[in-house]
Amino acid sequence: MRYLADKKIGVIGLGNMGGAIVNGLLSSGAVKKANIIGFDSDAAKRAAAVKKYGISATTRSILEVAAHCDIVIFAVKPQNIDEVLAEISFYGKNRLYISIAAGITTRRIEKALARIPKPRVIRVMPNTPALVGEGISAICKGRYAAAKDLKAANEIFSSVGETVNINEKHFDVVTAVSGSGPAYFFYLKEALIETAVSLGMDRVTAKRLVSKTALGSARLLIGSGQEPGVLRQRVTSKGGTTEQAIKVFDRSGMKRIVEKAVAAAVRRSKELSGE
Repeated sequence: MRYLADKKIGVIGLGNMGGAIVNGLLSSGAVKKANIIGFDSDAAKRAAAVKKYGISATTRSILEVAAHCDIVIFAVKPQNIDEVLAEISFYGKNRLYISIAAGITTRRIEKALARIPKPRVIRVMPNTPALVGEGISAICKGRYAAAKDLKAANEIFSSVGETVNINEKHFDVVTAVSGSGPAYFFYLKEALIETAVSLGMDRVTAKRLVSKTALGSARLLIGSGQEPGVLRQRVTSKGGTTEQAIKVFDRSGMKRIVEKAVAAAVRRSKELSGE
């Protein structure tokens, strides 16, 4: 029997990621519609979630979600987390609180929930492929969360992809690599498509070629178990077209550019923590 089967889950924030979590829970059968309550300050998002997923959504307050749920998920942007925590902090009963707000540490959440005795907090860093059930979510627990709480979080986020449990000290790197990572890949795909179009190819065909190449490459990397460098070398024939492209990347310092970009994202993640 699944751990979540008899649990009521509240989702605060019904945007893209909040909606993905609701959809994953329902699609996987982990939770019944009747056991999910949503809230969003945006009336349009609330209405859309109710219509699309058939869940109930309170129009009153965040506290109403906490009052009726065993698990409360904060699916809000980091700049909105303080407002949410301030309201939740006045609700003293035992709940499991799961946050996906980038850069916000479990310690900061626990401090904000100080009115609640030993608040059980789990921090998760998912990414946008969760929207199509292909996400990867890093998970860690706060000081007062138990093993069963970690189990609950893993079950929730397994419904939208895969999960990995890691030490919170690595979360800024996780945020920069896998949290922001999809944007980096999209940026490269965008550049490839625009280049193909500039060389005379129609955009529809260029997008199809690039998208399928990206998908196939990802599946090959996962399925083969090989290091990406090994797979790259197998494509790069001496004196061939790929070798010429790689030489341009190397001369331009592409690896160094990636290193600097990820480091900048790590710094921003640390800034968002407010600690």
